[in-house]
Amino acid sequence: MKIITVINNFCDAGDAPRWYCKADTSLLRNNDAFYIPDSMGRIAAEPQIVIRISRLAKCIGERFAPRCYDEVALGVNFTAVDMLDRLRADSLPWEHAVGFDHSAALSNSALGRERLRDGMRFTIDGEERLTTGTDAMRFTVDRIVSCLSHAMTLRIGDLIYLGSPERFDVAAGCNYRVALGADTLLDFDIK
Repeated sequence: MKIITVINNFCDAGDAPRWYCKADTSLLRNNDAFYIPDSMGRIAAEPQIVIRISRLAKCIGERFAPRCYDEVALGVNFTAVDMLDRLRADSLPWEHAVGFDHSAALSNSALGRERLRDGMRFTIDGEERLTTGTDAMRFTVDRIVSCLSHAMTLRIGDLIYLGSPERFDVAAGCNYRVALGADTLLDFDIK
């Protein structure tokens, strides 16, 4: 299973989706708490809509992309920001800063693809901090799936984190909730 994170879906960088991959050990499931890793510096959280690939996809055209995903979930992508800045400055790979264990929280439940139209709400300690949806994305889900399928074969179970317009500094003691429409799919603590 691949975990793919789109990084330019809410900014003007590039004319096509850009992304990076994470190891499957970066998944944080079951609403388990996220433990801030020691010695990694400042950690930021990005709430994201996630799609699950349901069919093998290689070189798929945009118009056929909807056949390749059937579920939408929610996630929070964690990044060691200071470390990422140092790695970028030295032109080194990003994996250490973006792909560490449990750096990709994922909701237990997933809903049908038609729920992509619903807006995502992110709250910290009950205070709404971000509301967004696919209508605010620069690239459509179909375009993302198509572009990715031309770069690599997408397999059943692969997860695509669609990006976030905002980052939030992570602090111990907080509770994160992410909802799609009226359904809270992700609810976990930061420790």
